[in-house]
Amino acid sequence: MKKTAIFIALSIVTLVSVSMLLTNYSDNVKYDSNKLHHGKNSFKTKRSASIFQWLSMRFKEGPTPSVAQKDIESILAEVELSQIDLKSASSADVPRATWIGHATVLVQYQGINFLTDPHLTDYAAPFDFWAKRFTQPALTFAEMPEIDFVVISHNHYDHLDSRTVDMFGDSVTWLVPLGLKAWFLERGIATEKVIELDWWEPHQFSKKGSLTVKITFTPSVHWSKRTPWDTNKSLWGSWAVQIGNFKSWFAGDTAYDEKLFKEIGDKLGPFQLAMIPIGAYGPRYFMLNQHLDPAQAVLVHQEIRSQKSIPIHWGTFQLTHEPFLEPPELLADAMKKTGLPDEKFRAMKIGETIQIKSRVEKR
Repeated sequence: MKKTAIFIALSIVTLVSVSMLLTNYSDNVKYDSNKLHHGKNSFKTKRSASIFQWLSMRFKEGPTPSVAQKDIESILAEVELSQIDLKSASSADVPRATWIGHATVLVQYQGINFLTDPHLTDYAAPFDFWAKRFTQPALTFAEMPEIDFVVISHNHYDHLDSRTVDMFGDSVTWLVPLGLKAWFLERGIATEKVIELDWWEPHQFSKKGSLTVKITFTPSVHWSKRTPWDTNKSLWGSWAVQIGNFKSWFAGDTAYDEKLFKEIGDKLGPFQLAMIPIGAYGPRYFMLNQHLDPAQAVLVHQEIRSQKSIPIHWGTFQLTHEPFLEPPELLADAMKKTGLPDEKFRAMKIGETIQIKSRVEKR
């Protein structure tokens, strides 16, 4: 066991070293000199921590907190399949959202079904011994209704799962960040089933017998990496989805920015539904430029002008150093301090379905 641990550690160090040497030498094939977030070698990010700083942090902080079985059971809800049945909920006048787990949400309205960052397997890593899932997804692939499209925020393993992508294959349309389409094509997905967008770029389609859908790829504060050779070679971002008069926004992964979320809200909001991450923020000195903490998530909820928000990115994997159930507790505290009604942005259980008002409220 000790030899195995040493081997894994040495492998990680070797991988990291190679990564640092090779990352910045190849060109950014999507480079556009007219866009500020485009760099010649990679897309630009505020992320300041290097992989060596990550290793230093892990050594300093030690193992991530253990997860108790009672904590796992406390956030699971029995899925009401009648609420997400293809013939009932998906054609209903009232939008519905079901938290599948982590950053995966099933959103349904007027015959349109879409998923955010679907992850339905047991590990959020390239190897099946790290980042194991503690809570199972609320729905298996077989239980899913017919999905029209999927939005992908970025290529990290807890948001882009190759085995889940293989499950859906060409049965859905994939909307992905600039630079990520090639990865899908390598997995055998048909080119016409992958729509690749840059920040603020829209895509629109109409489904027969349903409403017009307008999808806009919006910025976030994050980064991308899947191998030692592709740091920030593909973009990352958030998604604004409008189905008829129903507007939703999916944050993906993001840190806070004082201007960005107000800009998204002003340009594309207000939103009846937002899906905002509240977990993977610890330790704060390291995660500050990568992930929101719950108090910042409340700021984002306000700044994008969301009427109802779902907290995501917690309660599934133990990726960072905050306790497993701390994110929703801090969210409730932040909502109370802000003076906002709890029902506007409260923790859901995995498998819970909520209904959302479909008309924009006047402010």
